Amino acid sequence: MSCKIVGLIGGTGNLGRGLALRLAKASQEVVIGSRCKEKAETIAKEITEKIGREIKGLTNIDAARASDVIILTIPFEGIRNIIEGISHHLEGKIVISTIVPPVFSEKSAAEAVKELLPRKVHLASAFHNIGYRALLDLEKDVECDIAVCGDDYAKKVAIELAEKIPGVRAFDCGPIENSRIIENFTHLLIYMNKRYRKRDISFRFTGI
Repeated sequence: MSCKIVGLIGGTGNLGRGLALRLAKASQEVVIGSRCKEKAETIAKEITEKIGREIKGLTNIDAARASDVIILTIPFEGIRNIIEGISHHLEGKIVISTIVPPVFSEKSAAEAVKELLPRKVHLASAFHNIGYRALLDLEKDVECDIAVCGDDYAKKVAIELAEKIPGVRAFDCGPIENSRIIENFTHLLIYMNKRYRKRDISFRFTGI
């Protein structure tokens, strides 16, 4: 499936900006959502000027309404308020969670998202371990593999989007419950970046 419009909910944060930039650079139509429309418009203008392709900045609600695929790049603490605010515009669509809990958890953020979504929504989780600085640096490919969990339909679309980013490979890593493994592993990557004074330590799957 080639999706028409991808909406970055909470897209003015670091990861949202990075994904919007890379996807738009790959000719994917994207819109940036934010609680503050003016902030979304500012980031959209910056990306438009950088790549020479118009990006729109909208409220989260309008971005969800306009999009076929919604990527959640929001803080863990904002899951309930933001999803409840856009839920009427998610029916039948694909939602991709990039969210990581602030501490190691037996329950994944993706599972918390699933509990709040309308029943007829396709859910995947992805992009947890991709460094935003690597995304923002258009001079280099992103050296990263992406683990994608969720239902088959949503995973297919998430993998397709991830592999629009030069250097990225994406893999089907099972049902949404497996997202807890990937999300918790992200905490290890954060530690390693601090320990070794790096910015974009990630992982690669070998033998595949």
